[in-house]
Amino acid sequence: MPKRNDHILVLLTSAPWWVSIISSALVYVILAYLAPTWLENGSAVGEGLAQTSEKLAPFFGGLFLVPAVLSLIRGWLSGL
Repeated sequence: MPKRNDHILVLLTSAPWWVSIISSALVYVILAYLAPTWLENGSAVGEGLAQTSEKLAPFFGGLFLVPAVLSLIRGWLSGL
């Protein structure tokens, strides 16, 4: 039997909506605050990655909110 390899966003769609909200907040905090402090080590590459991480944090945080909406819709439809 082949190994099933689901994408994280697909898994979050089947989870309760609040799991996606928590995941979104976690991804945002990691990319906006923690990753830049880890990456800023004085090198040009580290500085560039830190700045890019800060800029991409809202995008990835928002991306993890999409499964929350889909999960909420799925819950409403299955509750009918």
